[in-house]
Amino acid sequence: MLSATTFRLTHEISHEWLRRTTLRDYHAGRIPREQLCDADFLLKAAAKYHGVESPRRCPICESDMHDVLWVHSDNLGRKSNTARSAEEIALLIDEVGPITVHRVEVCRSCGWNHLLVEGIAVAEDAPVT
Repeated sequence: MLSATTFRLTHEISHEWLRRTTLRDYHAGRIPREQLCDADFLLKAAAKYHGVESPRRCPICESDMHDVLWVHSDNLGRKSNTARSAEEIALLIDEVGPITVHRVEVCRSCGWNHLLVEGIAVAEDAPVT
């Protein structure tokens, strides 16, 4: 059986507004840097090995960032709550059907991280609902 090569997100929820609000509060001195730059070792490793280069620079230290895709589904068993490449996600969708995907931006230099988008990943050719 051939695998889907791509997927699309449905029922997307953007967290861009929260990102902008958080950064505004940081620049106004209402949020300390330590509260924002709290990526742990696993998140930084996921960015290194599973992430793709982000078009954005880090809003805190101006370093390069990576976008990481995290998958979640009861149907995934031990694969749930792990970072995956887009290709791996397409294979997982073929295997178990739609799954929840979170896209997180991560700065490996200072530890900034923020959930950007969450949605349900389906095969590119799945019917629109």
